[in-house]
Amino acid sequence: MNRNAKKGRLDPGPSQESFFAAGDKLAATVTLIARPVVVVTAGRIEYAARCPHCQDWHRHISLGEKTGPCGARYLLQPKAKLRGAA
Repeated sequence: MNRNAKKGRLDPGPSQESFFAAGDKLAATVTLIARPVVVVTAGRIEYAARCPHCQDWHRHISLGEKTGPCGARYLLQPKAKLRGAA
């Protein structure tokens, strides 16, 4: 067995953390972000993304806040395009 086959799944931790103050208390919230891959089907565009919670692929028909079939809530948001020489 080679070295890559021995590795398990990626760490299912959050891909982005955001902290904000709620009143006089400091509250921490975790925003899970899934980066989609565009899937063109017959008649519509869908987005497939690896779930930050269960690491399985989920398909959605739009971007934004989503609840996956596993029950995880995350933000389906594409990565910003790189800027520079085209």
